[in-house]
Formats: sequence, C-alpha cells, structure tokens
Amino acid sequence: PETGPGGKARVSLVVYDVRGAQVRELVSGEAPAGKHVVEWNGRNDAGELVGSGVYFYRLKTPQFVDTRKMVLVK
Repeated sequence: PETGPGGKARVSLVVYDVRGAQVRELVSGEAPAGKHVVEWNGRNDAGELVGSGVYFYRLKTPQFVDTRKMVLVK
C-alpha cells in the first residue's frame, strides 16, 4: 500500500553532492501527511563536516519525487 495506518506514507529525504554521490540520509521512514521541517547540520552519513558548495536534496514519497538545489555556506 502507498500509505500506512493513520494516513502515513513512506518518505525519503537524501542529500547528494554535485557528482550525485549520497552525502546524508536525513529522513527514511513513515511520516504523516502535512508540512514538516528538517534541518541539515552540514555533516555526512559518517558524521564528518562537508565543505561549502552546491548540494542537491531529493524528497521521495510513493506519489511524489522532487530534487532541488541548495548551497551550503559556512
């Protein structure tokens, strides 16, 4: 099923570098419908700080996929 109990859907939010390599998985699991705020602390999956520059984030649900550009400035 596309949504779980209570109107929840599987959600994935991942940060990628300009080469397309995964930098950090910020969200992976079920979440209720609605607005949510997620902050990225500029660290990769290993907990190391990454450099300033252009990154991309991809938000995926069963009904939606969107990729956007962002700039990390330290």
